[in-house]
Amino acid sequence: MATRSFIARYNPDTEDYTSIYCHWDGYPTGVGLTLRDHYNIDEKVSFLMAQGDISSLRESVVETAEEAYQLRGDTDVDARTFKSMHEMEEHYRSMWCEYGYMWHDGQWNCYGLNIQTINLYDLNREIENV
Repeated sequence: MATRSFIARYNPDTEDYTSIYCHWDGYPTGVGLTLRDHYNIDEKVSFLMAQGDISSLRESVVETAEEAYQLRGDTDVDARTFKSMHEMEEHYRSMWCEYGYMWHDGQWNCYGLNIQTINLYDLNREIENV
C-alpha cells in the first residue's frame, strides 16, 4: 500500500512553492530520511524538482530519475507551482497525501497533513513508523 507524499521547495525570490508528488514510502523514515540524508544541497533539490512527479524516491538522483512518471510517457506530471502553502496542502490532501516535505533555508521540514509536524533531524533509521 502506498504512503503518498509531496516534496516541495519554497522559492524566496517569487514567494511561491514548487512541488512534486511521490507515490511510495512517503512516511518520515522513508522519503523523509532519504531527503535529509541524500538531497541536502540546493543542486540536488533542483534536480529532483526537474523530474516532476515520481513513483518513489531513491538515494541517488540517477536512480530517482528512473522513477519519474515522465519516462513512462505520463502527462501532467511536471512540478507544480503554488502561491501559498495552504493552496499546496489542499491540493495534496485531495490526492490523499499523508506527508509533505519542504526544502527551505537549507533544510527539510516534514508536515503530517493529518497529524503533527515531525522533526526529521530527530529521527533514526531504526524507527519503523511514526
